Formats: sequence, C-alpha cells, structure tokens
Amino acid sequence: MNSRALHIHIDRMVVEGLPLMGQRRFVRALETQLTQMANDGLPNVFTGGARHIPAVDAGRLRAGATPEQAASQVTAALRSGLAGKGTNRHG
Repeated sequence: MNSRALHIHIDRMVVEGLPLMGQRRFVRALETQLTQMANDGLPNVFTGGARHIPAVDAGRLRAGATPEQAASQVTAALRSGLAGKGTNRHG
C-alpha cells in the first residue's frame, strides 16, 4: 500500500476576465486536473518532507483561452513548482 499523500492548499487565486460560468468551469477543470496530477504521481514531491510554494505565476493567457486551458496553465505551473522550485518547510 502506498502511504504517500498529496495535499494542496490554495490560499488565494486570481483569475481576471472570466465571467461567473467561466469561473465555475475553471474551478471544476482545475480540480479534475489536480486530481489527475496527484494520481499520475510526482516522485520528487514525496522526498524531503512538506513543500511550501509561496506563489505560482502561471503567466498570461492568450486571448480567447477557455477556462479549461486556464486550468491547464495553472496546473503546469504548479507541477513545475512542486518539481523543485518550492522551499521545504520543516515542522
């Protein structure tokens, strides 16, 4: 049995320019993609204890990007941060 777990806590996220329905689609897509990311496994994340990433900059979206594309961009930035750019937190 695998005892490793991935817990993600997001204090605040700013996504400008999405109407209410787009925001809902974005949240659903982000949840789905983060779940998939956790299921795929991130070997570097599970070494060295908890990892704290103070901020993730997913950059700017291209004009006309869908909420799902925005979620993919955020997930990719988070994956990059988890792969080694975050700082380890002890205690």
